[in-house]
Amino acid sequence: MTSTQRYLEMADILEAELAHVPVGAQVPSEHVLADRFQVGRPAARAALQELERRLLVRRVQGVGTFRRGRVEYVISAHVPPSFSETVRLAGAEPGARLVSCGARRAVEQERARLGLATGAAVWAVERVFTVNGEVAAYATSVLPRRPLLNLDRELGDEVSLHRVLRRRYGLTVVRSRYRISLDVPPPGIAGHLTGGSRGPTWLAESVNRAAGGPCVEYARTYLRPDVLDVTFEIEEENP
Repeated sequence: MTSTQRYLEMADILEAELAHVPVGAQVPSEHVLADRFQVGRPAARAALQELERRLLVRRVQGVGTFRRGRVEYVISAHVPPSFSETVRLAGAEPGARLVSCGARRAVEQERARLGLATGAAVWAVERVFTVNGEVAAYATSVLPRRPLLNLDRELGDEVSLHRVLRRRYGLTVVRSRYRISLDVPPPGIAGHLTGGSRGPTWLAESVNRAAGGPCVEYARTYLRPDVLDVTFEIEEENP
């Protein structure tokens, strides 16, 4: 049996066993696995790396390897376009940290998405989201400034943007357009999201509007696939 076949066989055995291991539990180290399977440390390391690629474990340098539990992140017409509310509906605990919130002129792409005139001012909001304490997403939201006066005074850490729009400005936000693709985050965002590692993440681009009204948010959100299991639900409308 080749070394590749051996570590893949080990990974398959461990994957079956992990189905019965609680989320967050520490899994055996390279040394323990090497002894158990009578292989060298490189093969044991390769098996753990394979489990990490399968999104089954999380390796923390200097600490150990732990059973990973991904949270289902559902995109559908019945779930509000709010990261925090979507995570709560999945039974997990969301968190948010405000990176920045400031006013500037909208660029061409933002004007096109929001239907704004040349020279229009917008709010640019940057946030880091967590799920059960683990960094899960980085979002940039662009909103028209004119109807949302003093938005910068309303936002802060652990404050839901969509809750502020609803309670402070009377806007119930719904999805108008949603697009998702695999992308590699730029270095600045990767630093917040994955500590600098620039592996592929989901990039969700969304345009949200006020119910029965104009577009009020254009958002670009990088979602970590090792933390969030992104799911789309598409239902046929009743005739």
